[in-house]
Amino acid sequence: MTKEQLTTESNILLALFRATVEQSSFLNGQLNQKPKHIFNVWQKQGYELLDQLEKRNIANEEYYEAITDVIHNIIKGIRDESNNVHDNVQKD
Repeated sequence: MTKEQLTTESNILLALFRATVEQSSFLNGQLNQKPKHIFNVWQKQGYELLDQLEKRNIANEEYYEAITDVIHNIIKGIRDESNNVHDNVQKD
C-alpha cells in the first residue's frame, strides 16, 4: 500500500470513528452500565489511535472532518428515510 493509499484509508476510518462517536451522543443515558463501559473504553482507545496517526502524519484533520460531514449527511438521510418508512407502516 502506498503512503497516499494508507493516508486515504486511515482518514476514512477516522471519519467513521468520529461519526460513530458523535452519533452515539443520541444514546447518552440510554445504555446500561456494561455497554456504557465498553463504549467508553473503545472511545478512549479510538482517540489514542487518532493521536498516534496524527503524530505520524497519516491523519489529516481537515480531510477526515470533511469525510465525517459526508457520513453525517448520509446518516441524516437514513434517519429521514427510516422516519418515512415508520410513518407509512403506521398508516397501513
